[in-house]
Amino acid sequence: MELKLHPDLKEPLRKLCNDPKTTVVVLSGSDRNVLDENFGEYRMWLAAEHGMFLRQTEGNWMTTMPENLNMDWVDSVKHVFEYFTERTPRSHFELRETSLVWNYKYTDIEFGRLQSKDLLQHLWTGPISNASVDVVQGSRSVEVRAVGVTKGAAIDRILGEIVHNNDVKAPIDYVLCIGHFLPKDEDIYSFFEPELPLGQAATTRTKIANHLNRNTSNHSAGKSGHWAVSYKVSQQASTLDKKAGSNENGNWWSMMRDRMTVHEGSSVLDLKADNYFSCAVGRKCSTSRYLLGSSADVVSLLKELAYCSSYRAASSYK
Repeated sequence: MELKLHPDLKEPLRKLCNDPKTTVVVLSGSDRNVLDENFGEYRMWLAAEHGMFLRQTEGNWMTTMPENLNMDWVDSVKHVFEYFTERTPRSHFELRETSLVWNYKYTDIEFGRLQSKDLLQHLWTGPISNASVDVVQGSRSVEVRAVGVTKGAAIDRILGEIVHNNDVKAPIDYVLCIGHFLPKDEDIYSFFEPELPLGQAATTRTKIANHLNRNTSNHSAGKSGHWAVSYKVSQQASTLDKKAGSNENGNWWSMMRDRMTVHEGSSVLDLKADNYFSCAVGRKCSTSRYLLGSSADVVSLLKELAYCSSYRAASSYK
């Protein structure tokens, strides 16, 4: 799956990555080489193959794969993908370390759809009939990955590794999550979502530009329609623990970080509903809070954020 960084994104991305109060994570299904080629020059965290591999661009790759991940099905699925690649002009497949993807983006639309249905039938009646795998269908692709490999499942481990690397010096109190995710991977949106009180319905999604242009600082939770509730954290670092530590000695963050394991990344979040923005790019059917129409809208948004970051940095020196 080819990945190219938008040329107008390079400068604003560099500014955001150089902001000491901002941590940037690129979480992708692509392999490590693709992420290195596109983002290796920036100061950020890279998470390849849905978070199964992780590195800070100043360091080496590490694996976050669960120890019991079963990959015995790979060879048999590879044979099926090879068979359909040979018989579907302009299709191709990628063999990754934790998944395989057959892509028919450049084939004839109708023929590609027919071939994908036939491919799925071959998979279900053969190599994966008894395997512990998930089959994820994209608009023009079919991916087979081990059960439980999703971006939402990976982000918890990623945050834990980042904290243990001392790259986050304080609790995370603002999150912007942007992506063009398959439905299977939209659990990353719910991972960051503050817990809803019982009986409260979800707010209607809108375009993020409409929200960012509105000053919400003077609105209560009820008036603005946002969910003003505490984030769900692990039992080892509950909201009550945080408040108690803060009131007693102001050092609850360092104590919590010492107690946390790499599989408790959610414990570093001190996220209020008004400070969480999940944005789907080009997907109207999504569980995200907001919509961005295209990659050009992503560029415009990050340019604005980079400008604010630079302005804040300049003001601090005055």
